[in-house]
Amino acid sequence: MCAASAPPPRLLVVKGTFEQFGGAERDLLNNLPAWKERFDVTLASLNLPKEARQRLDEENIPYLTPVKEWNAPSGVWAEARALASRQAVTSWLSMLNLSEQITGLREVIANVDAIHVTSGVGSLEFTGLIPQHIPLHYYCLEPHRGLYENTLHRNIDGSPKRNLSITQFLLGKQKRRDQKFVASLDKRNNCHISGNSAWIQERISTVYGVDSELLLPTVDISAWIEGSGNAGDYVVTIGRASHVKGTWDTVDMLAGTGLSLALVGSGSKEDLAQLQSHAKKIGVTLDIIPRLTQGDLVSLIKGARAVVSLAYNEPFGLTPIEAQAAGTPALMVNEGGFRYTVEDGVSGRLLPRGDWKTWHQALEQAEDPDTRKEWALAGRGNIKKMGLTPSNQAAKLWEIFGFTEEE
Repeated sequence: MCAASAPPPRLLVVKGTFEQFGGAERDLLNNLPAWKERFDVTLASLNLPKEARQRLDEENIPYLTPVKEWNAPSGVWAEARALASRQAVTSWLSMLNLSEQITGLREVIANVDAIHVTSGVGSLEFTGLIPQHIPLHYYCLEPHRGLYENTLHRNIDGSPKRNLSITQFLLGKQKRRDQKFVASLDKRNNCHISGNSAWIQERISTVYGVDSELLLPTVDISAWIEGSGNAGDYVVTIGRASHVKGTWDTVDMLAGTGLSLALVGSGSKEDLAQLQSHAKKIGVTLDIIPRLTQGDLVSLIKGARAVVSLAYNEPFGLTPIEAQAAGTPALMVNEGGFRYTVEDGVSGRLLPRGDWKTWHQALEQAEDPDTRKEWALAGRGNIKKMGLTPSNQAAKLWEIFGFTEEE
């Protein structure tokens, strides 16, 4: 911790928008109280929902938002014109002299010791406003998947939403803007770029051609450990019903097992209807649970045969860690960040996509009480070893910026 006689470093935390209010946004809000123990934190965002504002108010963390809230345009045509990126720049510029909270960003930037930017829509665009002398940390949760992969351009059953070659051509302008922003960061002498897993570090290197550091996510293990459960006749998967989350594959995998699927997450009406129809056709009972309290989610997972995911190249994947903490087997596809949070046969299973026979054998393995205990013990040990706590993350961020105890 910094010396009592010295004020803490002033840190501006930037997130383009909290509009989706998904895992990345909630994770940032969960970690800010620990960051506040080391830094004097202020947050800036172009869209900050009521729930996020309440959380920040409770923690006494000041925030800045534009006078007119920004909503990111969506759709391939908006992407083709780089509309979201251009609008974000305009909205950030509008905040330089005046925000909804009166204080302008220009005044805040002039008085901070460091700036942290978490990736997402509208985030990279802020970096163009940062003077070269201010230390900057860009936390890349993943390169924009819509620009560098086709998984987001497919329907829930995997079929293309439109011609993929044409889609990639239309996204060329936005892709060039994205790469230009990251290239400008790499040229700064006092800029650090971090990924949230070894997998994302690989992706940053492949997509942008730059090296990155590692800043791991966090999880509240204490919320998952209490209580006990037995292997039930259902499995749980978590995430919005979509192709990128592998929801269709998960339903296909369960065909013939007699196990039902509890899907914790929502999705478009069209996708959910198509998924329900497909599940019924192949004899899989599907229960869609859009929202659960933390306590109800823990109970659901503890009573499950397994927590499964066939998500395509998940960036990090807190789902297996939460399952391990709850004592429920984590059966994950052998891709992306899952390869760094699950050790096959030791703390869960890493399984090949499409080899449903192997998945069915793993589901039988997950029913054994001794196996469940062994995997949970190994998983919890790995969680402890990785140090996935907000306080550890705050300490790592302090280290990345190179602050000393005397500052």
